[in-house]
Amino acid sequence: MTVCAYAAELEVKMADEETEQEGRTQIGTEKTILSLRERLQELATALKDSPESPVRSATEYCQTFCEVLVEFAAHWKVDVDPLPLLEVYTEAILSYARATPYLSSDCENVSLILERLTLSCTELLLAQTELVPSALWESFQSSVQTSHSLLQQNGNSQLCMLSVLSKERGAWSNSTLCHILANDTMKTEKVHEFLALEGPILLELRVKQLINSNRFENAVLLAKQCAEYPEFRGRGNFTQMYLVCVCAAEPQEQLMQKISEVDCKDILEMVCNLESDGDDRGALSLCSAFLTRQLLQGDVYCAWELTLFWSKLLKRVEPSAQVFLDRCSQLSRLSKTVYHILFLIKVVQAELQEEGLPVCIEMCICALQMASSNEGNVKATICKTISCLLPTDLEVKRACQLTEFLLEPTVDSYYAVEAVYNEPDQKLDENDLPVPYSLRCELLLVFKTQWPFDPEFWNWKALKRHCLLLMGEQSSIVSSIDKLNDSKNLDELDSDEEGDKRAKLPFYEYSAIK
Repeated sequence: MTVCAYAAELEVKMADEETEQEGRTQIGTEKTILSLRERLQELATALKDSPESPVRSATEYCQTFCEVLVEFAAHWKVDVDPLPLLEVYTEAILSYARATPYLSSDCENVSLILERLTLSCTELLLAQTELVPSALWESFQSSVQTSHSLLQQNGNSQLCMLSVLSKERGAWSNSTLCHILANDTMKTEKVHEFLALEGPILLELRVKQLINSNRFENAVLLAKQCAEYPEFRGRGNFTQMYLVCVCAAEPQEQLMQKISEVDCKDILEMVCNLESDGDDRGALSLCSAFLTRQLLQGDVYCAWELTLFWSKLLKRVEPSAQVFLDRCSQLSRLSKTVYHILFLIKVVQAELQEEGLPVCIEMCICALQMASSNEGNVKATICKTISCLLPTDLEVKRACQLTEFLLEPTVDSYYAVEAVYNEPDQKLDENDLPVPYSLRCELLLVFKTQWPFDPEFWNWKALKRHCLLLMGEQSSIVSSIDKLNDSKNLDELDSDEEGDKRAKLPFYEYSAIK
């Protein structure tokens, strides 16, 4: 036998085995579904014949119904064998609908189970990327329509979503929906008719499924139509979902245009909603986009709240400290105002403390270079921030204090400079610095470029002379205070010397002097 002939025979054999395996699987599924049907029928019979009170019998039925459903659904995994699960849901829904007339509405589980069952079945159908086989779909259609009719007789409309889906050939086959997802031009009336038919809950599930499938462009199109539909205002989270999709799908330039008119307070509320729903990634995406917008526009409105939310969400989504620092650095480079940088420094310190110190100093350098000459208060704030970040570095403290004085040469700022310059000089150990030596040098260099003189090799006496010249008339106040202090010190010295002399005199001489 040739190799080709052998390969052909092997292929036929494998195909036969696969067909045989599928047949066995189908038979196994049919037996399981038949067994489920019998179990559910037994439950329904027991419910009808129960001698217990209506609430008690309904409670027992609901509990056993759930146990049976979980038992049979466990035969298949939703991501591997979704179709058998659809059969399970179909049987369960029909059986439950038939039992509803015997279920007391006073039992809170009665409506809850049907709600969960409907939701699970809908999500399963929406997750299918291919059409369900005709026979199974027809069975689903028949069961849902029968169940919906039975429930409506008792004023129950919980199967509306499934009823809507069952009227089409597939969960995604509605022609209007297909046109929306393809971004085709359509009459507004036709779109609104479709949206009204589907309802906000089903449409929200559709958008979520598109997002989960990474079909963000489709999700944007559908969510936008829903958000703009007048009847849905105040219902559903379509604006929120639309913005999340836009943040995930659009390039930054287009994104900034689309979100330009949205109020940040509304965004903060949406972020809170997403966070409470457990969608940290969606919340982070939304928060990042609007924080970036505020940075690029130099707008500090809600900037601190956005920065704080963003930092907390990022740490949850990306626990890596390096990722956090990199993202903070990126945002600081986008910043148009010093305040945004100070906010970023604050969250870095809150989240990483010493580990984030070098990045904080880098951002301080950026802030110093950004601040204009007429923003004295802003520069003073930066100096105070640096002093807090590097409290043990005397040279940096001197540079900060001198800068603050040069920004506003007052008596108080003068004496603050005097205090740090009168501290004993510090011996620097390059191996024991809280930040890299090169970064420290860069910081000091930035300070020096903003001074009218370079006091690096000056003693306090030389620096004092230059400081007094800058103070104008206020220098006389310093001179007066210094003279007063010198006089006081001299009096104290004379008093001390007199005391020493008296201590050395014999007692009788001291008495005579006295």
